[in-house]
Amino acid sequence: VIIVGSGIGGLTCGALLSKRGYRVLVLEQHSQVGGYCSSFKRKDFVFNTGVENISGLWEKGPLTHLLKELGFKKDELFVRNRMRFIFKGKEIDASNLEEFIKSLSEMFPEEEDNIHAFFGEAKKAYEECYKDLVYGTPLPAELIVKVFGAKKLVDYPKEHPHFFDWMNKTFKQKLDEFFTNEDLKTLLCALLGYLGTKPEKTIASSALTAVVSYYMYGGYFPKGGAQKFANALKEFIEKHNGEVLTGHRVEKIIVDKGKVKGVRIKDRILRSPIIVANANAKTTFLELVGEENIDRKFVEYVKKLRMSPSCFMVFLGVDMDLSDYPTIIEDLDEGYSIVINSNADPSLAPKGKASVTILSGANYHEFPERGTKGYLEKKRELAELLIKRAEKIIPNLSKHIVVQDTATPKTFERYTSMPEGAIYSFDQSIDTKRPYFKTPVRGLYLANASTFPGGGIEAVVISGIICANDICGWELTKS
Repeated sequence: VIIVGSGIGGLTCGALLSKRGYRVLVLEQHSQVGGYCSSFKRKDFVFNTGVENISGLWEKGPLTHLLKELGFKKDELFVRNRMRFIFKGKEIDASNLEEFIKSLSEMFPEEEDNIHAFFGEAKKAYEECYKDLVYGTPLPAELIVKVFGAKKLVDYPKEHPHFFDWMNKTFKQKLDEFFTNEDLKTLLCALLGYLGTKPEKTIASSALTAVVSYYMYGGYFPKGGAQKFANALKEFIEKHNGEVLTGHRVEKIIVDKGKVKGVRIKDRILRSPIIVANANAKTTFLELVGEENIDRKFVEYVKKLRMSPSCFMVFLGVDMDLSDYPTIIEDLDEGYSIVINSNADPSLAPKGKASVTILSGANYHEFPERGTKGYLEKKRELAELLIKRAEKIIPNLSKHIVVQDTATPKTFERYTSMPEGAIYSFDQSIDTKRPYFKTPVRGLYLANASTFPGGGIEAVVISGIICANDICGWELTKS
């Protein structure tokens, strides 16, 4: 099996296949693996390129399932985050659900019963989503039929009544069902940036698994930096007779009579009957496969898919002890986030100093071409603005900067080849139907944020597990 790209979806698929005896070759254009789940070092400070808060690590979570199957220890790779929200000038800590409910009830006493009822139902719906997982992950409708038969799909609403209700409403409808206070609703949408969508355009079940789950089961920071997790998967593949080659850009996926035959890298052709694309679906179909090898209707569908938002990041190494702050601070008043990486893992900064990332949403099209005067000016202005905002929370931050760097949507596009530097691949609202992981080209699969269930580490791990199981015929992993 050849895997094109080494993001977490591709590495997950590769690790599982190599464990099950497949010969796996991962080809990565960049100098290191991981895609968005990677890290870099400036002087003695380590920064992540985008992954700071990971879900799916609770008892029945897909990441927990993956770690167990590969023999990894959760505590060696992840640490639970402490979180704080700033809303209307107030600080709300959310390190666990009880603390969060208590804070919300104090802020909105008239909604206290509704708050308890909302999280009570959310918990039931979430647990229904992840119950009876023979393969460690939820499955889309098409796969439920394929793997378990049509009756299982027919019985799904009866067996998962709460989750099914969330699947058929928007997050806004769900919030309106329980609450009247608009400020409380806004606060409960604080992490919708993890989907890049508006509440009225978000399927409630997506908000449940990608947003509300953080309040219930917490989010986790990758110990040692995000690169460590990606490298662990890479090393697993290599230990199981697989190969991972960085600096190898695939120029073409070779297709003959509707079936994959291999890939081309410069003047070399590597043959395989199975190719797993861990690149965005637009790149995969329109550039690597080529429009001439795909049905015209499918080509038009792919072309019309909208990309998700991107973000702007400022990386700061500071000579300040910030250990009294939580790891993640979400400022809803100003619309940005602070991540103090070294509070999750002190090894990411020298003793008494801190590794800090400041993030805000960004539109790819608002940035001039990389390297131009306008581009450099825009980066400088935005960095100064974010640092100034962060100083309202961390006074005198700008006076203690030892190292500074920035990343724009164009930076992300350059390093990951993700169109528009989109952080979740395609738009994740109700307006978008993601491509199925089995493509119209025989032998070509998708294992990435382009397909079900979407963007984020937990989601791409699910896509990688599904892809590996399908290649194995859904037989080798039944427990």
